[in-house]
Parts: sequence; structure tokens; C-alpha cells
Amino acid sequence: MLHDKTIILAISSSIAAYKSCEIVSQLKKLGAEVWVVMTREATNLVTPLTFRTLSGNPVICDLFSPELSKIPVPHISLTKKADLLLIAPCTANIIGKIASGIADDALTTMVLASSCQKLIAPAMNPLMWNNVVVGDNVKRLKKLNFEFIGPEEGKLACGDEDIGRMSEPEAIVSKAASLLVAKQDLAGKHILVTAGGTREAIDPVRYISNRSSGRMGYSLATAARERGASVTLISGPTNLSAPLDIKPIIVESAGGMLEAVMDYYNNANAVIMAAAVADYTTRKVQSTNQSKIKKSNKNLELVLRPTQDILATLSKQKGRKGRVLVGFALETHDLIENAKKKLKAKDLDLVVANDPKTFDSDAIKFSIIDKKGKISAFPQLAKSQAAHMILDRVSAYVR
Repeated sequence: MLHDKTIILAISSSIAAYKSCEIVSQLKKLGAEVWVVMTREATNLVTPLTFRTLSGNPVICDLFSPELSKIPVPHISLTKKADLLLIAPCTANIIGKIASGIADDALTTMVLASSCQKLIAPAMNPLMWNNVVVGDNVKRLKKLNFEFIGPEEGKLACGDEDIGRMSEPEAIVSKAASLLVAKQDLAGKHILVTAGGTREAIDPVRYISNRSSGRMGYSLATAARERGASVTLISGPTNLSAPLDIKPIIVESAGGMLEAVMDYYNNANAVIMAAAVADYTTRKVQSTNQSKIKKSNKNLELVLRPTQDILATLSKQKGRKGRVLVGFALETHDLIENAKKKLKAKDLDLVVANDPKTFDSDAIKFSIIDKKGKISAFPQLAKSQAAHMILDRVSAYVR
């Protein structure tokens, strides 16, 4: 994917520098040539030898190092061949220096000398990220076409649980790849994606759910964003990090997902229903006084009623010409036959057919069926790859 690309990975002094090892590994697996440049302070957190071993190239900490003697004027020759300069992690200090045009070390000098695309993954304490000076510097860099990913909310090294955490390596590499190779065939389009399983309450502490991890929906949202679309991601509860710059709308139940989908449906060019929405919910939450059902020696009977079918509801309101509706069919038997029935019954443009092996997996073996009944079967692929295969079909329908 990146076999002809050169990426300079710049590492500044955040504890998140340890994650940069995984970034180098993933970029190398995609075929990229990677050169690492570090601030002096960053070398106290992860040794240059580690990055030299992972990248296969000398690590640049000092532009006058004898190790670089065979590279003429490294801050010029390397930046000229670079396709992307990625700063991960990027501290408030480095953001401020770049925004002010300061070049007082190897890292900032190479940034100032480069004309390639630039991607910044900030990592810092929330007080620093929310500081108006840092905010102004970020705005300035965005105006200068610097791309940003993150920071995310989560547990920080200082103990705070807030925004400031560097995005995960997989998301950063995905964003880098999208800047370098992703086609922008969905630019100007709004894609609505649902993901994850819903939870149907039994009492205030118990619920009925399924084994959906949400990975397929999150991969679709990421891929659509990489291809230029504005993306709305409506998700049941998952353990997944927010993809790229998308903030998921988290819902609990099938009813909550239907309500959220309808809020955004009219503005969507395509709706991809990858969520595993419950077919049944409890007719009545068993505890009306908000206390859990106590265990006894008697059988507990639950009365279930069908949930409102989101895809069927959407198909009745398809309305605007060109709006695309995509469903998923997960079946334990007669997969293609049942998927075709779902396609027709719910007036879908496409249906993605797969089996329960998809659950709790990063990979999926699937088929795509269109309105004419054409079946395209795919071998087992990573869900991130499968997402692009699906979107290739969606983009052909979107107007």
C-alpha cells in the first residue's frame, strides 16, 4: 500500500513516544520507507537504537551527527524525498515552535524545510491542550494545511481522565495512509454508519444483547472519512476508540438507535446499517421501582416483543433520488438465500452477507449482493480492507 512512499516520523518528548514504535512497525508492514527524527528530550523516553532497529535507517537526533555523514545536508535531502512528515507524539512545545517558524533542533528544522504533507498527533495534559495559546497555534497550523488526528479522551500518564491522549497507532497509520493513497470519491457526501450491538434492558442492571464488537461499523466509518466523506457514526456500546476525527453518537437500545438514525437520515447520501440491532426487546422492564430483580428459586419469565425494524423504516422513507441504503445479513444457515430475501423485503441497494465467525474478529469473509441479484464473493479480509471493498460499491450508487 505504501511501498513507494517515504515517511519521516518525528517524535517529541511525550510519554506516548513508546507508541511510536508500533507506528514505525505498521508503516513498515505497509511497505513505507521510514526515517525517524527525535528531539533530545524524546531520547530519554525511548532509545534511538529501538527506532533504528525498527526502521532500518539511522535515527536523526543531531543534524551534525557523524552517523549522517553519508547523507548530504540531511534536513534538505530527506525532506525533499518525503511524501509525509508525521509528528507523533507532538507536544504543545513543538506545536508552538512550528506555528512560530522556529527551527532550533533537528525536528523543527526538518519541519520547516519540508514541503510534503504534514500530519500531527498531539499528546499532552488537558490543561495544556485547552490553553487558548495552544488552541490558537493549532488553528494557525490548520490554516497552513497541517492535518491533525486527536487527541483523544482517556486515562493520561498524569492520572487525569480527560482529553489529551495520543490517538492509537492503528488510527494514526490509517490516517497517514489515507492522506497518501486513499481516493476521494466520497468527497462532499454524507455517509451515515451504524455499528455495534444494542442492549435491551431487563432491569436497571441487566440487559439482553449480542456478541457484536462494532469493528466492522467503525472500519466503515474510518474508510468513508478517509475517502473524503463527512461521516455520522451511531454506535451501540463498544470498547473501541473513536475513529479518526469522528465522534460516535452512542446509543443503548434499538429504539435509541432508530431515533438517532432518523435524526440524521434526511441529510445522508448513504446509510450503512452495520449495527447488530436487537430483533426483540422486553415488553416491559421488569423492575418499575428502579431496583434490580432479586434472585429466587422460582423461574423468571421474560416476555419479548419485536423491535421496530430500522431498515424497513428507512426504506419507506427513501425519498430523495440517489440515497443509498446498505444492510448487513448475518445468518447461521442459507446465507445467500436469506440475504437475498432481506435485500428484497427491505428495498436495499446492497446487502453484505456474512456469518457469525465475524463476531469478535478483526477479519471478515463476506459477499455483496446488489439489486440485480449479482453476487460478489470476497475471501477473508481485514475489516479495514473489507470496508473499502464495500465502499467501492457504495460510491458507484451515491450521487
